Amino acid sequence: MFDIRKGRVMLGLTRRNEQPGQGFRDASLGRRLGLGIVVGLMCVPWCARADDAEAARADFFEAKVRPILVERCYSCHSGQAKSIKGSLTLDSLEGMTKGGDTGPAVVPGKPDESLLIQAVGYDDDAVKMPPKRKMPEAEIAVLKQWVASGAAFPATATAGAPAAAKSGGIDFTKARRHWSYQPVHRHAAPAVSNPTWSTSPIDRFVLAKLEASGLSPSPTADRRTLLRRVYYDLIGVPPTLEEIKAFEADRAGDAFARVVDRLLASPRYGERWGRHWLDVARYADTKDGVLMFGDDRVRPYAYTYRDYVIRAFNDDIPYDQFVREQIAADATAPKDQPWRLAALGFLTLGRMFDNNVHDQIDDKIDTVSRGLLGLTVSCARCHDHKYDAIGIADYYSLYGVFAGSEPPLELPLIEAPEKNPACLAFETQAAAKRAEIKKFIDDQYALLSEEARKRGGDYLVHAATKPVDPLETAIFFMSLDPDQLRPPMISRWRRFLKQRATADDPVFGPWTELMKCADDALAGQAGAIVARWSSRSAGTEPGALNPLVYAALGQAAIKTKADVARVYADLIRHVYEDSKKAKPEPADKPRRQILDILESPDGPAYFRRSQTSAYMSRGDKDMYGGKTVELDRMTAKAAAIAPRAMVLNDAEEPYEPRVFVRGNPGQPGDRIPRRFLQVLAGDVPQPFTHGSGRLDLANAVADPKNPLTGRVIVNRVWMHHFGEPLVSTPSDFGVRSTPPSHPELLDDLTARFQETGWSIKSLHRMIVLSSTYQQASVDRPDCRKVDPENRLLWRANRRRLDFEAMRDTLLTVSNRLDPTMLGKPVDVAGDPANGRRTVYGMVDRQSLPAIFRAFDFANPDNSAERRSLTTVPQQALFSMNAPLVIEQARAVVARPEIAGQAAPEAKIQGLYRLILARPAVPDELGMAEGFLNSRNDDPKNQPKLDRLAQLAQVLMMTNEMMFVD
Repeated sequence: MFDIRKGRVMLGLTRRNEQPGQGFRDASLGRRLGLGIVVGLMCVPWCARADDAEAARADFFEAKVRPILVERCYSCHSGQAKSIKGSLTLDSLEGMTKGGDTGPAVVPGKPDESLLIQAVGYDDDAVKMPPKRKMPEAEIAVLKQWVASGAAFPATATAGAPAAAKSGGIDFTKARRHWSYQPVHRHAAPAVSNPTWSTSPIDRFVLAKLEASGLSPSPTADRRTLLRRVYYDLIGVPPTLEEIKAFEADRAGDAFARVVDRLLASPRYGERWGRHWLDVARYADTKDGVLMFGDDRVRPYAYTYRDYVIRAFNDDIPYDQFVREQIAADATAPKDQPWRLAALGFLTLGRMFDNNVHDQIDDKIDTVSRGLLGLTVSCARCHDHKYDAIGIADYYSLYGVFAGSEPPLELPLIEAPEKNPACLAFETQAAAKRAEIKKFIDDQYALLSEEARKRGGDYLVHAATKPVDPLETAIFFMSLDPDQLRPPMISRWRRFLKQRATADDPVFGPWTELMKCADDALAGQAGAIVARWSSRSAGTEPGALNPLVYAALGQAAIKTKADVARVYADLIRHVYEDSKKAKPEPADKPRRQILDILESPDGPAYFRRSQTSAYMSRGDKDMYGGKTVELDRMTAKAAAIAPRAMVLNDAEEPYEPRVFVRGNPGQPGDRIPRRFLQVLAGDVPQPFTHGSGRLDLANAVADPKNPLTGRVIVNRVWMHHFGEPLVSTPSDFGVRSTPPSHPELLDDLTARFQETGWSIKSLHRMIVLSSTYQQASVDRPDCRKVDPENRLLWRANRRRLDFEAMRDTLLTVSNRLDPTMLGKPVDVAGDPANGRRTVYGMVDRQSLPAIFRAFDFANPDNSAERRSLTTVPQQALFSMNAPLVIEQARAVVARPEIAGQAAPEAKIQGLYRLILARPAVPDELGMAEGFLNSRNDDPKNQPKLDRLAQLAQVLMMTNEMMFVD
């Protein structure tokens, strides 16, 4: 790092507890480089938790690996097996590494040397596991990745029955003793020896912790530093020299409070804090579809969610209402403010997962639970959560909420197109395309629904007589032939027969008994079996056998199980064909029972209109996809479009969820109601009753009695002001989280936040007006020795500008920042002339620009709890070579304040005032003048900038510019 003010160049890396700028120093090195000054890596103290990697490996095991082991291996190789095959157990890492008769099954870190991987890959003809059929390649890949990463096997993961069978075993009473589940309430401010330091309710909680450790707070930061800090924190751009001077001259007691109020009222505030929320919402402007490129990837209305968030922060919409709108704006947003419908982008802007609906729903559950509640509910997808009091039933109760919600074909307008003639022209063109798509869906739904019912008998025979085909649960299934039976429909028939084929069923009662017979004995036993059902075929009481079934079986010559299936198939087909001529009367119970198999929403032939594309043949599906992509492409290319909200609507019929055994949608288990998490809702959670349940869920999350929602957002806001949160895992408040550094402070601040009407702006005000926030960031070795990570807040944390603040600052000092708000995304990564604020930049989920990645932009694939902090060479190389920086350096020297000056000293002072918002001191003037008067020693390597612009570029790269003290 270098510091021109001190007349020297410093190059080095900072360790975790060092202040940037305390590294190696070599003034002569600068004179040997083309720019004349060395630009070091812009370093920040590393703050990642040491257990992050370990926790991630444990999560991967529980979510991906353990379900495979339970499903494929434990029946023969675990403590639950009747007899352990090959002396090998796979329900502990010790058992794996010890191995069985053929040696160790797993060598951590070495999948190629692990017998387990060889066996599941069928690499050795002598050992193939599972023996009956090779497991899917995707599962083999998971096991390879797990072994390669060290074969983490959490101690709490034990063998036994699938967790779905143990979901009632969670001790919720004990679990609710965890600190994060305790009710939120105010705390009395603790006694301190120096009460005069406290200017806010926050301060006494902080000071009490400091005094208990023998520490004291740091002095108040100087007014220039404090103003710069609060500007970046609240609006994301620096103050001008004139604003700094005005604040330094204003000695009124409320001077800082007036600055805070002015910044909170600025429209720039919503842009700054809206971007923080977009990290939580895993916002992106594009899809992640396979083989999608260019405009085909763009979600043309994604930006309306970003605009909603910015407007919501600027309007200070109460956070509880903000939360409700994120989940159920269609039911909670004011009808006279249609723009607030766009809040549902929180649910709809996630990844597509190659149209795997189960993963899409999992993404929604994860974003809602981690983003709003600080709970990792998605860990209960395959089994009860291994650490927290979240059962698999909790997961699938929420699954039912989102499975019963679907996007409409035509998204609602949130602004009238008549306001802009260009928008009106586009809407006329797009309306014809939407009508074409709607007709296509309607026609396909009618066709496929009719085919599913008309061929119900064919499906039944196939499901009963053919082995299971992996295509039946394949994500990428597409029928090649329009006449081909749809494998997903076959899978539905298999599940239906498994559920209905019981002795008490009025239609399938005899089926169970007939299908249990051995093939060679069925011909001789069928007649007697059917005859035994005669006594149940005459009555109409519950459990009586349907007489049509009895008659059909009695008239048939049954020799094989296929014959049984054909009897049922012919009967179902006959009843359905008759119903096309005349519907059976309600009193005709026998025919109604048969017909309901095909027409009931619980039947195997039923699917919702929104699921039509899943049952199309390949040609029709390609045609449908082409039409929708064409509409999106047309919308993305349009110069002006009327904004629409990416909403969800409740399906016509609520989805009645079942637990998927081991997370497998092909193995539905017990029915469960749609409800809230039991650990929060009480021992008898009330079922959701409004449509899909999204409204009920929104109200449950935003309920002030819910102890998590307020704590989580207060912790997030605190993190962005101090650089570190009170709870070090902002998206995980479960038992594996580190307890709050200041638990009473977190509670008290949350209670006050709720008492002020869930106002985020009031929360900011409480925080930034505290003495704790206003401390200097200067290092104090005596305090660092006691509290090296500054968890007790004995000083402010020095922080590097994030990518958005860095780019916006460059545009601000060059006077190129475009104040235009909202609207379609723009290219901020590839277009150095683009002056829009970085929050409006295109976020491409599939191809995140390198500059975004280099400066630790949040991964838009998942809800981000916080951004990582890295120190990599690309950051310095960007500052030295990026067209964005070079263009802003040229623009700065072209400003009248610089170009209008004749004397070099005046130009230098002008650069310092514009870029660093202060005058240059004599040492800096001397160094800068020497640099301007120097000449290039290598004529073959001509610089891109003249000497004055190079000096501007150097100032833009200084720690003073890139860090906030």
